[in-house]
Amino acid sequence: MVLRAIFPTFNNKPLPPTEDQLRNIFKKYDTNNDNMLSREELKKAFDYLGSLIPGFRADRGLHHADANKDGYVNEREMDDLVKYAVQVGFTVR
Repeated sequence: MVLRAIFPTFNNKPLPPTEDQLRNIFKKYDTNNDNMLSREELKKAFDYLGSLIPGFRADRGLHHADANKDGYVNEREMDDLVKYAVQVGFTVR
């Protein structure tokens, strides 16, 4: 499985992605390449990360990271989004 090469396991449990890997995952879901993540793009990213409630996680991610309250996570706000995802403890399925 390709994910195991990217995200190694320990005792058959997936290890959490690194902050750089999370950042790259979020950037992958910037589907219109505007360097900003909308709620819908965040929802798809959190779904990929295995969230049972990706819409809720997208809302919480915006709450934690959207410092200028424009409804998007931009490049300057990405670190706060990544910190939120680490705090929640996502692994990749």
